[in-house]
Amino acid sequence: MTSPQAPGLNVAVHGHPNLDTLVLWHPAVRTDADAVGALASRIATRSGVRVVVPTWEDGRDLLRSVRYARQSAVHPPDQVSVVGYGAAGIAALSLAQHQRRLGIGLRRVTCVDGAPDLTDPISGQPLAAPTPAPVDTAVDVVASEDPAWAQATVTAWQAADWAATLVPADQFTWRIA
Repeated sequence: MTSPQAPGLNVAVHGHPNLDTLVLWHPAVRTDADAVGALASRIATRSGVRVVVPTWEDGRDLLRSVRYARQSAVHPPDQVSVVGYGAAGIAALSLAQHQRRLGIGLRRVTCVDGAPDLTDPISGQPLAAPTPAPVDTAVDVVASEDPAWAQATVTAWQAADWAATLVPADQFTWRIA
């Protein structure tokens, strides 16, 4: 199902509305929506979650998609998970850091294809060093594009008392086929 979530922004939803919600921020949604839709459908089916896939251009769209996912969820709104690829993965990590200030709660965030030269599209800034975990949010970083950066990032998050995990690239299956 595709529906407008805000003027000029569409979202595709895969899975049953009663399931836990995962927001999927994939940059290919602008160039290969069918492939991203197939990935979202596969995730929804295999993982038993509702997958919200926004068509996004910038950080404002990413924030609006989280708002939409929270407002349209049947379950408690602070149980949303976010998976971001590339710069959107950096945005997912930043969102976890700033969730209290933003008045939201997240169950899990996952950064895929992160790298040190990427900036957060929400703030326009590089990813800040993690501060002590104020919440119980799990953080996953996939060791794909830059494994050394991924390892250093996980180590920094763990040192700040976040439940952070390094996911080996060969174990991460949420790729566009």
